[in-house]
Amino acid sequence: MLLVLLTSTGCATHLKLQRDTVATNLSVADMYYQQVLSNVARFSVNPATLPSFSVIEAGTVNVQDLCGSGVSPTYSPTLTSALQGNGALPILSILFASNMQRSVTENWSTQPVTDSDNLRRMRCAFQLLVGMETSECDQCEKRLKAFFVGSTETHECMLPRGWYCLGCKDDVPECAVYVANYGEVYAWVMPDGVEGLSRFTITVLDIATGEVHTPTQSVVKHYKGEPKAENLESTEITTTEVDQGSLTGNAKYQLDRKRPNNEAINRGLFFVEP
Repeated sequence: MLLVLLTSTGCATHLKLQRDTVATNLSVADMYYQQVLSNVARFSVNPATLPSFSVIEAGTVNVQDLCGSGVSPTYSPTLTSALQGNGALPILSILFASNMQRSVTENWSTQPVTDSDNLRRMRCAFQLLVGMETSECDQCEKRLKAFFVGSTETHECMLPRGWYCLGCKDDVPECAVYVANYGEVYAWVMPDGVEGLSRFTITVLDIATGEVHTPTQSVVKHYKGEPKAENLESTEITTTEVDQGSLTGNAKYQLDRKRPNNEAINRGLFFVEP
């Protein structure tokens, strides 16, 4: 019986890891939704504030099962009949001991948005969402359109409005799918508003990574022999390059200053099963 118990416990480790990994992955969207909705409540109270948003870099799911067993015999030949309970207690006692422990660790590693350009664009996005732009200095409409100049979606699709509700705690309906608050002001999303929440969350994630959506154009170059500039036209190579012409007049809104290339964010989720 003990052998069967220990064997079944070991087999269940990967099943527990599988269930926890799926559950942990499903929490990613909810965490982004909650961050966006919390900022909606925050900007509804004070549109002049700064947004708070973090991007998930990496995660860990660790399930560890520890099993042990032992046999503890006790031989007491000197016990009298009275101490043995008139034969009720045996001279030789064998005790079987087992020990089973399970350790579960789940965590996410996040990177807060601290870049001034990304914060400025994100602030503009929330200000336009709540309909309260506090200053003309940022020129929010032009700034965001320049950032997404190469996007295939319209400005209205990337910044949808009217998908959330505001009120007090007592105003939140039981069927609300997501709820957040800033002080006494609550923001919530009903099932029919998830489409707008998802679209706006994707836009915020784009802004958080700071990856400008630049338009591209196909360029055909002809070479003779190896593709070098000094060779004549002979070989045809098609490449995709940034359309610099379409960026004219928008560059000042895309990046306020040059920065060195940063290593790409590792958003992988790592799973461990000892």
